Order: sequence, then C-alpha cells, then structure tokens
Amino acid sequence: MRLASVLRWSAAGAITLMLVDGAAALAQATPGQTTPTRPRTRGGAITAKDGDTILLDGDARITVIRRRPAFVRTIFNPAEHWLVLVADYPPEGGGTPDGTVDESFHFREITGDWPLEERWQGEAVVEDYWSPERPAGVGFRLPVGLVQLLGPPGASDFKNATAVATLSYNGGGRSSARGLTFEVAEQQVIASIARSSVTRTASTPIVGPDGSARGAISSTVTMRAGPLPAPDAAVRVGGNVRAPQKLVDVLPVPPERAREAGVRGIVILEVTIDTVGTVKDVRVLRSIPWLDAAAMEAVRQWRYEPTLLNGAPVPVIMTVPVTVQ
Repeated sequence: MRLASVLRWSAAGAITLMLVDGAAALAQATPGQTTPTRPRTRGGAITAKDGDTILLDGDARITVIRRRPAFVRTIFNPAEHWLVLVADYPPEGGGTPDGTVDESFHFREITGDWPLEERWQGEAVVEDYWSPERPAGVGFRLPVGLVQLLGPPGASDFKNATAVATLSYNGGGRSSARGLTFEVAEQQVIASIARSSVTRTASTPIVGPDGSARGAISSTVTMRAGPLPAPDAAVRVGGNVRAPQKLVDVLPVPPERAREAGVRGIVILEVTIDTVGTVKDVRVLRSIPWLDAAAMEAVRQWRYEPTLLNGAPVPVIMTVPVTVQ
C-alpha cells in the first residue's frame, strides 16, 4: 500500500480519525491546536487517502471512527439484555452487498433504551469506534438517526450528542462471518452467547428480631441466552431453531425488460414456511423493483423439510437472499 502522506500530532492535542469506506479523515481537533494545512481540508475536517500514516508523539491521543455502508440485522433480547448485530458490506471498489454476512457483533449486559423493535434489518451506515488502547463500540446510522453502543473505559470519547440513543454494554465481541447466510450467522452468534451464560449465586442474610445474624439463604440463578418461542405461532429461525433444509429449488426467471437492460442482483425476502415445508407468505425486505416479482414467484415454489421444535413440526420465518440474473 502506498504512503499517501504522514501526519504528526503532538501530545498537546487529541484528534479523531474518521475512516470512510476504507479511506481516512481527520476531524475534531482540540480547540486551540494548530490544524496542518493540507489541500484536501474542508469544513474543519482533513480528508486523507488510503495509506496515510498518523504519527503520535509522546502521549498524544487519537480516536478512530470507521464508517461503512451495510445491510444489517439486529436482534435485541430485552429480558436478558443482549444484542446481536450482523452486517453485509458492499465489495471493495463499490457495488452492492451480496446477501451474505461479512461481520457479526454481540453485546451483553446492555443498559439504556433500545429504540427499535426486537428484530430489525435494513440499510445502515456502520460506525466502528476504536482507539489505540481498545475497541470502544459501534454505532449505526439509520433514517431515524444515529444509534450508539459504547463499551467500558474510553467509549465516552465517542459519545455523540446528536444520537437518538446511546446504550452501554459490559462484554461482547465480534467475528468474521464471510459467506454465511444471515440465519446461520445469527444462530452462531446467539449460540456463542448461550455458551457464555453464567451462573450467579446470591446470599440473603437472615436477621433475627433483635437484629442479630441468624444465617443466610443462598440462591442460584443461571442466565440463559435466547428467547423461548410461542409454540402455537411461527418461530423465527435462529438460536435453537435451525434453518430448514431446502428440498425443491426453483431459479427465478427475470422479465425480458430486465434482461435487455442488464438489470441483475440480489433481492432479500422474508418467508414463512408452514409445518409441511410449503412457503406460505413472502415479503420483500430489500427490493430491486424490476426483479422482485421474479424472486417472489420462484421462492413460492420452494419446498423445505418440516422444522421440528420439541419433536413437533412448527411454522418458521426466515430471511432468504435470491439472486436474479
């Protein structure tokens, strides 16, 4: 990678480095410090190119915000205070996401008000917060505004006063999930949360009428991950509900005008599969208008193995990417 430029900051100042689609931008210089003169400076921000190097002298501080457009899914468990986020990024150099997951995040012991429904997905801009000491959290920009998840020490440097919601967490992680479907990636992350469930023991003292200690009662609570689905309703694939195996596959046939115009891509659908494996309901989550009908028509002809839960067949809901070309 070529060296585009070298920027040096002294210990007297703190800067924020913003990475936008892999390129870098420096912003928010501490009041009173001198901003280097560069030809790409505008609006108080210094936009760097891929390969720029930042040199820190002494105890100078730097914080990094990397912004990437993505198609994301979030799963929030309000009873157990954890959140899963999976993201599908567009390819380097431009283009559209391919319908599979590139990276997954999970956050535990969340405090604060979650502003979305328990399951949400759609287009967003993911902000990855980082400092030389540690990763500090993530945010994602939606049509309603910025939602931030900030971890312990150092995360306060990234708190944005304009965010519609800022939540804190204590424990979490991330992993590469390249090539996995949203359902499989979601299952793996929720399973990892389940494996990290902890057993906590509490002791309640017994006090006599005279105020003297008379012993204690111990109680043990195991923190379980994953909601229990209602047995009489369609359950969403994830956790202990595996994606059903497809038995019959039908390829979508694009309309003539789409073929002539060279329109192709991935339509993302949400489908409901009944207890015998028939696709009953289909709705579009990410649309390519000329291709939606072809994708939906093909998916309605797919057939799956019945999904069993506690030994009984149940209807399931899941998301499927459909390539139309």
